[in-house]
Amino acid sequence: MIHHPEFYYYSEDLIPSYFADEDNGHIYLAISSLVNKGVTRIDPYNITEFFNSSDGTKQYAQTITVEKLNELVEFSNEIVRDTVEEYKLLVENVMETAMRRETILKLRECERMCFNPKEDNIQEKIYGAIDDVLLDFSTRDEIPQFKDVVDDYWEQIVVRQKDGCAGIPFRFPSLNNYVSIERQELVVFIGAAKAGKSMMLLNCAADLLKQNYSVLYIDSELNSRLFTARMISHLTGIEYRRLTTGAYSEEEKVRIQQAIQWVKEKNFTHIYMPIFDHRSIYTTAKKIMHRDGLDVIIVDYFKSNGDGDAYANYDRLGKIVDMVKNDICGTMNVAGIGAAQATSTGKIADSAKIARNASTIISVVPKTAEEIEEDGVDCGNRKMRVLANRNGPQMLDGEYIDLMFNGDIINYTEVRQHTPHDTEPY
Repeated sequence: MIHHPEFYYYSEDLIPSYFADEDNGHIYLAISSLVNKGVTRIDPYNITEFFNSSDGTKQYAQTITVEKLNELVEFSNEIVRDTVEEYKLLVENVMETAMRRETILKLRECERMCFNPKEDNIQEKIYGAIDDVLLDFSTRDEIPQFKDVVDDYWEQIVVRQKDGCAGIPFRFPSLNNYVSIERQELVVFIGAAKAGKSMMLLNCAADLLKQNYSVLYIDSELNSRLFTARMISHLTGIEYRRLTTGAYSEEEKVRIQQAIQWVKEKNFTHIYMPIFDHRSIYTTAKKIMHRDGLDVIIVDYFKSNGDGDAYANYDRLGKIVDMVKNDICGTMNVAGIGAAQATSTGKIADSAKIARNASTIISVVPKTAEEIEEDGVDCGNRKMRVLANRNGPQMLDGEYIDLMFNGDIINYTEVRQHTPHDTEPY
């Protein structure tokens, strides 16, 4: 770097603390800082000037003297590498060795936790510790020209095309005209309290399993026993009340066992997590990814805990949604579906950050008696609206998709679509 300071731009992921020799790290800091200021010639004088320029680095000048720097410059004339490829190999060596050292330190921390009987959530902490190291040392690829990658990107677009939509289709054909379930994207359904958000997510989960995708369902509402009852009711068409009280026939009992066997054959994980944070969701997703592979994560639902400072809750919720969208859906190449509560005016109740981070916002609300009468009974009792969408069109005021919701068997279906009320004959 003394001879080719411009090489710094090929190693911006390298930081001073990665060097085993502290003096090397301090010199790297000086050179990289000088390069960022536009300096193109490196010598002992400007390195020393950098050290003396702030209280935080003055101490380095005491051990890295001008005499020592002169020796280094003289020695560099004999060993300098003049190609970017050689330089990148050296950078890779420094980072690889630093990653190994940091991993050993983290494993020692994990060892101490394992020997401490008072330590709780140990599995989650161990996953988090190791993942932190891997994320810290992940490096960005070189930035290619678009002409070199456009063919690959187009091939990715073609591969995602399926039955007239991109990605995984929803079970509602009309909704697929607006959005589908895509990797690296997060779709959020919103609705008022007790309006069927969880049942909508269950319907999505069951449909994804029918398409043989691996699904992780993070549930803050229902424990796994109650969720299982809802899932079996949905799959068998047996009313939830009869199913949970045992008031079903022998023939229905066979259908229940068949549904249970069917679920056993799927890559599906349901986890009851009444209080979650971004770390617990992330480590759970990583564990499932390592164990089963993961196609879709479903979060039921994004909400604040209701305690403490309102701004703190707002910020906490925003971090969770951002993590699901970027760290899980984006980095892990997973599709995301979630739910959030809506206010009486149809806006997201807890945080505007949900809308900011989600790819698509879809509302599902009950129709009024007047709307059911005007649309027709066969047009259902729920209306679905695409409110915000960065992957396709969103609906105009008054537009919606007609659904029928049968709460007895936990089932949403698309039905005959109404004729818009304000349509003129010509």
